[in-house]
Amino acid sequence: MSDRSPGGKRVLLAGSTGYVGRYAVAELAARGYRVRALTRSAERLGEAGPFDAPAVRDRCDEVAVAEVTDRSSLAPAVEGVEAVVSSVGISRQRDGLTFDQVDHRANRNLVEASREAGVGKFVYVSLWDPAAVAGLEIVRAHEKVVQALGESGLAHTIVRPSGYFSDMGVLLDMARRGRSFVIGDGSNRMNPIHGADVARVCADAIDSTEPEIGAGGPDVFTQREAAELAFAVLGREPRITEVPIWLCRGLARGIGLLNRQFGDLADFLVTAGQVEAVAPAVGRRRLRAYFEELNAAS
Repeated sequence: MSDRSPGGKRVLLAGSTGYVGRYAVAELAARGYRVRALTRSAERLGEAGPFDAPAVRDRCDEVAVAEVTDRSSLAPAVEGVEAVVSSVGISRQRDGLTFDQVDHRANRNLVEASREAGVGKFVYVSLWDPAAVAGLEIVRAHEKVVQALGESGLAHTIVRPSGYFSDMGVLLDMARRGRSFVIGDGSNRMNPIHGADVARVCADAIDSTEPEIGAGGPDVFTQREAAELAFAVLGREPRITEVPIWLCRGLARGIGLLNRQFGDLADFLVTAGQVEAVAPAVGRRRLRAYFEELNAAS
């Protein structure tokens, strides 16, 4: 344990080994907060994450090893912290847990533990415009947490990113393989945001009185334009295939029969590939630069 920032507030960062969580640890530490990272594996904090997310073990003042799906393990983690920032959610886990178990119940456990510990502020990373994708399991899970926070009496802010650069990294991977696939005609607009920019919004939210903050990147793209940008960064002619919505839906259902978790995630991706996802442009980092960094790193 280091004692780098004795004068700063102690903040618990839940989801510290995820894409947003890693950047949030770095941002909070840079601002002088005392960062307590909540994780299932302390070793993973010392490893770099996917899509250029940093290793953060040396940015943490404390590490709390606990399982957020186990309510009884969280009391020591929240003890003595002034604020909690949670970006806990299913991304690429292969442990068979559902959105309800992780995105909802695990975060609800954190909310209840924080209330009992007298935490002063809870910042929760959710989804942009849930009404546009209502009915999906991941959306229901997140909005149950939002409801729980509203009923908890905790001071809280909901951060709602429009989408992440890490998701856009898949477009660069497809372009490297020579062909990119878009859902439908690829005309839906979006302004995804870099994890470091989401982290900055989360850090600002600790002292904010805003109940919700939308968070998008500086540039708006259609799905097709983002795919074309990936090819342009590689210096290749774009080869893009439109996958009909009915086929995407069928594939998602098929995946769901084999694995419920991935089926729910596929259902979300298909639906998100049809709707507008343009949030207030608070991000500073641009998608082209991100693609260039990923390409140089490879």
